[in-house]
Amino acid sequence: MINFSIVTITWNNLAGLQKTYESIARQKYRHYRWIVIDGASTDGSVEWLAQLNEPRAEITSEADKGIYDAMNKGLVQATETPGYTLFMNSGDRFYDDSSLQKVVQAVTGAAAAPKYLYGDYFLESAEGKLTAAYGKSIDKISLGMPSCHQAMYFENAHLRHIRFRQNYQLSADYCMIIEFVRGLDAATQILHIRTPLCIFDMTGISQRRRFAALREDVHIRMQYLKLGATKAYGLYGLHFLHTHSKILRAALEKRLS
Repeated sequence: MINFSIVTITWNNLAGLQKTYESIARQKYRHYRWIVIDGASTDGSVEWLAQLNEPRAEITSEADKGIYDAMNKGLVQATETPGYTLFMNSGDRFYDDSSLQKVVQAVTGAAAAPKYLYGDYFLESAEGKLTAAYGKSIDKISLGMPSCHQAMYFENAHLRHIRFRQNYQLSADYCMIIEFVRGLDAATQILHIRTPLCIFDMTGISQRRRFAALREDVHIRMQYLKLGATKAYGLYGLHFLHTHSKILRAALEKRLS
C-alpha cells in the first residue's frame, strides 16, 4: 500500500479551496492525508474548514511569512509518515478521479520504487480554458521545471531533508526540485508518467508575476546549476520573449472572441 500526503496551502481563496477539496474527495484511491495550511484567511475559509466532515483532513490555520513558509510547514508535516508528498494548492485539482491510482500503478510497475515522479498536466486560464502541457526530460532542468509541482510526487524519506528556500519569493519550487533531484539516478529513481495528472490554476501569484519569477530563475541557475552568466541570462531572454508572446497572443484571442 502506498500512502500520499497531499499538501494544500491557501489564503483567502475559499472558492479555489473548495474546488481542490472536491477533486481530492473524488479520488478512487483513498490512502491519503489532506494537509491544509491556511494563512489565517478572513474570507470564510477557516469556518468552512472547521465544519468540514473529512477524517483525512489535517488543518492548520495561522499567520505565515508567505507561500513558501506555508509550503515548508506542509512539507515538515507531510514527511512525518512514509510515502509520497504532492503539493496541490487551492484552485488546483486532479485531472480525473483516477489520478492517484495511476501514480500507484506507475510506482508498483517500476523495477524499483522511484524517489521522484512527475506527469503531464493541463493549464487552466482565468476564463476556464484548458491547454495541454507536457513534462520535460529531467536532463533539461536547466531550461525550467520538468512539470508543474501539482503533477510531481516526492518520496518522503528523501524530501525530509529538503526545504523551499524562502529568499526566493516566486521560484523557490524550481530551486527545491533542482536540489531534490541532485544525485538521483535518472534511469531508476526518476519516473515520468506520460499522462495528465492535474489541472494547474494559472491565476496564482507566480503566474501573475511571471517576469519577476524569471529574474529569480537566473540566480537559481547560476547558484544551484552552476551555469555561467552568459547562458543563464541567455535563457532569461528566451523565456522573457516566450512569456511576452504568450501574453500578447492571449490578449489577441480575447479581443477576437
